[in-house]
Amino acid sequence: MKRFESTVSMIRWFDAQGGHLETKGVSPGGKVIDVPLHRHHVTLNIFRVDIGLKYQFGSQWMLESNIPYEAKVQEATVEEIEPVSQAEREAITRNRNNHHRNETYTGLADADIFLGYYTVRLFKDNDLLVGRIGTTIPFGKTEEDPWKLGDAGLEHLHIQFGTGTFNPIIDLRYSLPLYKALGANASIRGKLPFYKNSKTYRGSRELTYTAGVNYRFSDWLSLQAGYLGFYRSHAYWAGEQDINSGLRFSMASLGASIVTPYNIPLSVTLMLPLSQETLYDDTSALLGGVYEERDAFEFGPLVSLTILYSF
Repeated sequence: MKRFESTVSMIRWFDAQGGHLETKGVSPGGKVIDVPLHRHHVTLNIFRVDIGLKYQFGSQWMLESNIPYEAKVQEATVEEIEPVSQAEREAITRNRNNHHRNETYTGLADADIFLGYYTVRLFKDNDLLVGRIGTTIPFGKTEEDPWKLGDAGLEHLHIQFGTGTFNPIIDLRYSLPLYKALGANASIRGKLPFYKNSKTYRGSRELTYTAGVNYRFSDWLSLQAGYLGFYRSHAYWAGEQDINSGLRFSMASLGASIVTPYNIPLSVTLMLPLSQETLYDDTSALLGGVYEERDAFEFGPLVSLTILYSF
C-alpha cells in the first residue's frame, strides 16, 4: 500500500467586486478632511497554489498538511458623485491611495495540519467516513489595525494573508454509492479562532458545508456536481467588530476527474456564485440618506485544477 499522497491545487478566483461610498479626503499635509460624496470601486483577482502532503499510518489513521501561496491583484478607481474641485479631487485620490491601491500582494497564507481517521461500511457497503481535527499554522502576513490608521490619514491594508493565531479546525466528510456508478458525498468543516493576535486582531469563525453527486463513466473519467455553502462571522480589532467582516455565500460546482496515462489523477472544477449577503446591519450604513456599501467583496467565478500523486 502506498502511504504517501501529494497534491498540487491551483485556484483562480475572478473579479471579486467591492467598494464603498466616501466623504473623506486627505490634505497635502496628511490631515483627514471632508470632501464631496464619491465612491471607491475595488476589484480583486486571486491566484492561489496549495501544496498538500498526506501520510497514512496504521490501517485507518493519517496525517495531513497543506501550505498555500497566494497572489492578490487589487485595482481601485473613484466614481465622482457630487461635483468636486481639482484640489478636492487630489484629496480624494490621496485618501483612496491610503485605503485601496493598484497593487499586487503575494505571500504564504496560513497553513493547515490535521490528524485524520477513516472508517468504511459505517451505514452500508462501500461508504466512507473521514474525520479530521487540526489547526491552522500562522504563516500568513498580518496587518496593523486598518481603522486606526485610516482615521489618522495613514496608508493601510485591509487584505491579510493570515490571522496570526493557531485556529482549531474540525472536518467531516462522508461518501456513499447510490446506484451502480452514481455516488453522493457531503462534508462540513469549521474553523474556530478563539484569541487575538499581537496586533489585536481576532479572525472570523468559519463554517463550510458541501453536498454533491459524482458519476464514474469509466476507470479513467468521472464527473461531479455539487453545492457549497459558506458562513463567516464577524472579525474583531481590539474587541471592536470589523464592519467589513461577516458574510454568507453559496456556490454551485461542476467538475471532471481523469486518470492520466501515468496514473496521476487530475481534476478540474468550475464554481459559480449563487448568492451572497454580508452580516452587517443596513441601518448603520446610511450616509446622508443613502445606503453606504462596505468593503466586503462580492465574489465572482472560480476555477481550480488539482493534481494528485501517490507514492
